[in-house]
Amino acid sequence: MSDVQIFSGASSAVVMLTYCAMIAIALCGIFIVLYLGSRGSKKNEGMLDELVLEERQQNRNGYTSVIDKSKFLGAIGVCVTDLRPAGSITVDGEPLDVVAEGGFVKQGDKVKVINVDGSRIMVRQV
Repeated sequence: MSDVQIFSGASSAVVMLTYCAMIAIALCGIFIVLYLGSRGSKKNEGMLDELVLEERQQNRNGYTSVIDKSKFLGAIGVCVTDLRPAGSITVDGEPLDVVAEGGFVKQGDKVKVINVDGSRIMVRQV
């Protein structure tokens, strides 16, 4: 007798029916994958073609990944939140997400923008 009995107490007909059902489900799954895999365009053959974005967003069409914030370099702002070291400030009424150069800066303190690198703005307490 084996150590593991999956269908203990079940008749052999029930066991055989269960195995047949598992094989039928597996075969259906294989046929579904093969059917979806055979569909597709000549360019990109595959079953996931409808999920792939074929359009490209290019800079010449006005798409940019980072908004230029270099105009804030040297500007003085007021902390809206505590900077620990990241937080928010306002410069001329415009909110900015920033990182403090030093450690903790309290809400309401004045800071100066000392570096802009892409979307990362670094400030120093004044």
